[in-house]
Amino acid sequence: MDCTMASRAVAVLDASAFHQEATDWQGLLERSYDNRIFLSPVWHQMWWEHFGAGSLSILTLRDAAGALTGLLPLTVQERDGGSTLTLLGDHQVADYMDGAALKSDASSILLDLWREAFDRLTWDRLELRHVPSASPLVPALQTVARERALALQVEPDEICPVALLCNTWDGYLQMLSKKQRHEIRRKLRRSQEGVEWSWRTVETAADLERDLPAFFRLHEASAGDKARFMTPAMQSFFRSIAAVLLQAGILRLSTFARDGVDIASTMCFFHRDRYLLYNSGYDPAYAAVNPGIAAVAMAMQDAIAERAVAFDFLSGDDPYKYQFGASNTHTCRMHLSRESV
Repeated sequence: MDCTMASRAVAVLDASAFHQEATDWQGLLERSYDNRIFLSPVWHQMWWEHFGAGSLSILTLRDAAGALTGLLPLTVQERDGGSTLTLLGDHQVADYMDGAALKSDASSILLDLWREAFDRLTWDRLELRHVPSASPLVPALQTVARERALALQVEPDEICPVALLCNTWDGYLQMLSKKQRHEIRRKLRRSQEGVEWSWRTVETAADLERDLPAFFRLHEASAGDKARFMTPAMQSFFRSIAAVLLQAGILRLSTFARDGVDIASTMCFFHRDRYLLYNSGYDPAYAAVNPGIAAVAMAMQDAIAERAVAFDFLSGDDPYKYQFGASNTHTCRMHLSRESV
């Protein structure tokens, strides 16, 4: 399906785009207004292979020279007796969901892509989750909805706390309040004192096979909600994405052990200049020595050593995140219905 708009070629592609457009897609992200790992072709491909359902439409926009300038990955799924248009993926596994477009012309590009989605795709309702509140996708979609006299609702979705880092651990601690600094030092010291302890990070495929079972066990043990989240299907997705991101040099799966017993684990991604705390878990039997806080502190030390500029705790306003000096960023939820139009 192709057309031409102001000398820019628009196409609606299927799952073959994960392979055929991968290089251009990744290149576009390098120049886009946002380039988080959740927007990458490999992330979308892994999610689609494990959970994909409905009709997939990857809208792409190319300029007169054929260069990819914009991309909007969408699915249409049958829900509650109607068809719902969503961004490709699932808010349960992607903390940020968005399109991609050249930063220099993002508004215009996203307008063209959304007009295509409204005019060429068949759907009754639109439901978007985890869109960064500052994304140019938001005003572009608002404009296209107004053009069609549709009422688009934009509401707060998730809070994503982010801590700015320094070039040394001591320097970072000095950025915190006296109480925060004292508590982190105290809990880290308590978790390590009087025992043989280790902090190991996966480097090879063999390491990954060794440490993923511990991560799953600790993740499920640390809270009831996490146990319900980590279904066999979700474990399979985690295994696949971890293997791919390890090969790409992005995965940081680390395990904290005391006296040879694994008691906490963090799964982080080091992407661009940010550490993302994707998931974690700890053994509640060791709660007295604060293994969860200690593991996050050691992950943050790794982030600083790798010269990350920020530590993104991702979705959720859990109190411990603010102990590390995090400040809130926000995502939004967007929905509309055109069933009566």
